[in-house]
Amino acid sequence: MRSSGVLAAAMAVLLAGSAVAATAATTTGFAQWGPLTGSTNDYATTMQLPALGFPEATVASDSRADVALPSGATNWFGASTPPGQRYGSSRDQAYLNLRPRADNASSPSTTTYTFDRPTPQGWTVVLGDVDADQVRVSATRADGTAATTADLGFRSAFNLCDTTPRPSSVCSDTGRPKDVPTWDPATATLRGNDAAVDSDGATGWFEPTTSLRTLTFTFTRRAGLPILQTWFAVTKQDVSGTVAVTTGTCSLASATVSLVDASGAVVATRSVDASGTYAFDGVAASDGYRVALSGVPATCLVTSPSSRAIDLRAGDAVTDFSVRQAVPVPITGEVRAVSGPLEGVTVTLTPVAGGPSRTATTDVAGRYVFEDNADAADYTIAVTAPSGYLSAPDRTATVPAGATTPVTDQDFVLQALPTVSGVVEGPDGPVAGVTVELTGGGSTYRAVTAADGTYALPRVPAGGYVLAVPNPPAGYQTPATSPVTVGTADVPDQDVVLTRVAATGSVAGTVTLDGRPLPGAVVTVGPGGAAGATVTTDAEGTFGLGALTPGTYRVTVAAPAGTSGGAARSVTITVAGEDLTGQDFAFVTDPATSDPVVPVPDDPSDPAADPTPDDDGGSAPDDGAVLPDSGGPSLALPLLGLALTTAGAVAVVAARPRRG
Repeated sequence: MRSSGVLAAAMAVLLAGSAVAATAATTTGFAQWGPLTGSTNDYATTMQLPALGFPEATVASDSRADVALPSGATNWFGASTPPGQRYGSSRDQAYLNLRPRADNASSPSTTTYTFDRPTPQGWTVVLGDVDADQVRVSATRADGTAATTADLGFRSAFNLCDTTPRPSSVCSDTGRPKDVPTWDPATATLRGNDAAVDSDGATGWFEPTTSLRTLTFTFTRRAGLPILQTWFAVTKQDVSGTVAVTTGTCSLASATVSLVDASGAVVATRSVDASGTYAFDGVAASDGYRVALSGVPATCLVTSPSSRAIDLRAGDAVTDFSVRQAVPVPITGEVRAVSGPLEGVTVTLTPVAGGPSRTATTDVAGRYVFEDNADAADYTIAVTAPSGYLSAPDRTATVPAGATTPVTDQDFVLQALPTVSGVVEGPDGPVAGVTVELTGGGSTYRAVTAADGTYALPRVPAGGYVLAVPNPPAGYQTPATSPVTVGTADVPDQDVVLTRVAATGSVAGTVTLDGRPLPGAVVTVGPGGAAGATVTTDAEGTFGLGALTPGTYRVTVAAPAGTSGGAARSVTITVAGEDLTGQDFAFVTDPATSDPVVPVPDDPSDPAADPTPDDDGGSAPDDGAVLPDSGGPSLALPLLGLALTTAGAVAVVAARPRRG
């Protein structure tokens, strides 16, 4: 029985190990944030999801102060929540807290993530604390066009307090509701509860369904002091395989396998080890990738496709390659541009003495191979220039008589059509995430500016074009278009200068009555002497009015009946467009007062009330009338004297001897 128990335990360990091995390849990771820099209305940081192939994002926000990167120790979404079931709990994972530009409904903040290159899929963004506010989500695709609502990939709304354990900072028993926001696909807006009341845990999550270059959140206050919590997470899979030599001898010492993303960029390269294996661990779980073999020696030929597509959305990928020794005599070379090797280019080999032509395609390193070529013969090699490149002259290769070694270095360098490039700048410096368009000849070329504001539109055919920024970021005006003429050389320095929309400011504050918030108070903000605009305080007594052009404004509050205080004030907004917060008004209830006692006048018709004239022609009181106290000595003193006199007289009488 003991041996059976040991065997059972061993089997349990093996099964457990198998289960771990089967599931451990799918991993997740949460965003890693760079230092938060800047100050109110001008913050910056970076965001990197920890997955191979995922680009870094530069983050810019005009949120007001109190932007922060909490640690996630007291606020998170749990493993049982909808995103938690896929990405795990966000406990102890940092996230970004954002605010509006100012605390009023007319001053939303804009926060834009600009990725170094197009994103893969397999990631999420989770937006929390969307209760008394709303956030509009927008994005730019890899090609620079605006993403659709479907591209944003809204999944569901939930409450992050519906988990165990519950986050202590937002899910304690406060008495506030635990509601969920609503998603409006028509406006791409996640909106809090209809009453715009403060609640706990209202959250929504997204999984973008296409590659993005930018992602923007426009966050608007509806009531209270709102905050937007922003988490990012990614799922990861592994890629592995072998490179097998099927015939002859091939050294794989210099062979490599590259991971190529959907845009054609090589995001990582791994060497093939001595056993012929390679591996990429922790790749963002997306489709659109390829693995490509290169670096095979000139004496060898890749007999499998040199590049294979993989899809990591459903799990790991295992992709194998095969090579063999080439039949002598091979002819090899590379096709490249100044910027690097060109993959997928068609090369044609034709015997000069006559005979059929053959074609080959360059691999990820730009290499091509033709094997089994007769010696003592000349060959013409031609390259078919891909779109965006100029044709190159043919070349001739000779295989010497009796040759057994490859004929190498039959290379082509293709000249790319010109690149139009420049920088997009605003008054404060370069502007990232801006789509630049070059239109002409029936075609439109697009690029998105990088973190330093630069853009490049490569391989543009000769002709006349118009350069434009049709959709500038929030706060900037659409600039005038400019003509661009493209010939045979690059066209640099096509810079675009953005000007800001006329700066506007805002006024915000709180109205209280006896130290408590006063909802429903009417606040008027207008130029001196003008009627101005009105706004009503919310349930927390706060108000805000934005879109105020530079000038001096008078701010008044209609005083409730029976109160005092809350004097009107003047504020000035300059061309900088200040957000003037703290414009508070305090009213107090007037103290209660009693009405003064007014004597009732005598009735002239009452004879008893008719005064008798005195000797001086005035009036004297009737007999028995009591004169009013005019402020003289009190009557108590005479009465006391009379009492003492009487007592003394009685004492004297009592002391006399009685007569017999």
